[in-house]
Amino acid sequence: MRDMMSFPPISKDALTPPEELCKRLSSLIGRKFPLSGKTRTDGSKMRKLIECTLISEGGLPAPAPEGTYQIVPPKAKGVPKIRLEFIDSYIVTSGKSYNLQVWNRNPATDSIQIEYSNGQSLSANDVRFVFTKVNVTTHEIESVVILSPDYIVKNFGQFGKPTIKHQLIITETMRQKILSNNEPILFYSDSQSVQGLLSEDLPCEGISIHDEPTNGKILKLEVIRDIVLKNLIGTKLDAMPTKNRGQALELKVSQLLGYKPSDQELLAGGYPDIRNQMLEVKVQDSPTVDLGKYSPQFEEELPSYPKFTTLSVRYLIALTDKDSGIVKGAVLCPGEHLGEHFTYVGDKSFKCQRSIPMSFFEQFKGKAVYNPDI
Repeated sequence: MRDMMSFPPISKDALTPPEELCKRLSSLIGRKFPLSGKTRTDGSKMRKLIECTLISEGGLPAPAPEGTYQIVPPKAKGVPKIRLEFIDSYIVTSGKSYNLQVWNRNPATDSIQIEYSNGQSLSANDVRFVFTKVNVTTHEIESVVILSPDYIVKNFGQFGKPTIKHQLIITETMRQKILSNNEPILFYSDSQSVQGLLSEDLPCEGISIHDEPTNGKILKLEVIRDIVLKNLIGTKLDAMPTKNRGQALELKVSQLLGYKPSDQELLAGGYPDIRNQMLEVKVQDSPTVDLGKYSPQFEEELPSYPKFTTLSVRYLIALTDKDSGIVKGAVLCPGEHLGEHFTYVGDKSFKCQRSIPMSFFEQFKGKAVYNPDI
């Protein structure tokens, strides 16, 4: 029976409401739970106990049939172990604070973790955190506290940003969905926070792609969209490694926007690629897109132009045929929308951390609660 807990639910709507989870897990309160002192061993035992308790209580979602979903992060990194109820479990013991560590995902983002063939998805911010407070003297479970990622951020602050090389996964299902549109482009308008900085006029001659943007002279994404649809989609990038194709794409886009970049400018790098337009340019000819040092998964102000953040920087991702080099379609949007359709991953294991005062958990002794008022 426990095997089915590793399957996602048949749909997001089938998840048990967290208030009901509290009722079902309240039977754990007062139960003996001997602590071995080994974090992984105790964590695995608690996860097994939660799974067995939920199974015995009944009313679980039906598991999704194989072939109807895809676990998007490679090797399922960062996806909750108790997938049927989309739960991560944690043991809280003693000390002045509890250091919550979440591996391989930023919990407070909408980065897709499980994608269903019917278009639904489960994202990082859908995960339910189940904390069991265990008394280190009596070895009894004192409370069960279920929290949402939004609640944690609202009450205790943002999760810390790890240092990693950021990547984005565009699944074949999502890629084909974009390419099958009448206009093969996934498009969103500029972020509301930068609307006053925008223009419909192409840049003047003599301006470098790396020059600081000028207020009122940054092209609206609607203008760039028309250029992409008319002059970029359908063109060919020569057969070459993805990195070199990226430089070729940057050159092509720069020229379409009215710039005349030199080879030195193209090799200079920087974020975003076309700084004068706050536009980051990427080629997608395999599921993984390298984002580099910055990612919209974590909001961060940019030293190059503080009026923009990683959420409002504009992304142009050319969906390119790997063999022919032909640009088949595109993604054009502020960074804040990427996670709604695609999945953020790191090229190695990483953790996001958030400290929660121990006094928060101690006030719920003898109770099972969900997102309590404090």
